[in-house]
Amino acid sequence: MKKMTVAVLIVSLSSMVYAKSHGKVYSPAQGVICDAKSGFCSDDEGISLGMTKEYLGEKAAKKWEKILSDKDFDPTYYSMSNGLYCDTHKKICKKSKWDDNADKHWTHILFGK
Repeated sequence: MKKMTVAVLIVSLSSMVYAKSHGKVYSPAQGVICDAKSGFCSDDEGISLGMTKEYLGEKAAKKWEKILSDKDFDPTYYSMSNGLYCDTHKKICKKSKWDDNADKHWTHILFGK
């Protein structure tokens, strides 16, 4: 029983270190990036209501449903609270909108490249 408690503690601490080092932006699964601070998740097609609901809850999904109903809002490219910028047409994520180079880590997570 003690070994299991220690293992759970190690996993919990690892998760806390990961969350702290990456802010509120995280990947709950391959092909998905979520931003808890901004309240949305995305997949390889853009901001996703389904992923947002699954990983951040009904309230976040309802908020983004209203935002996405605006015909002038394009959910296929977006910035996250840590500056990460993803463009689903070009299949790339960058550290910022103005960065020329792909962020290999996030691009691989979202697009598998």
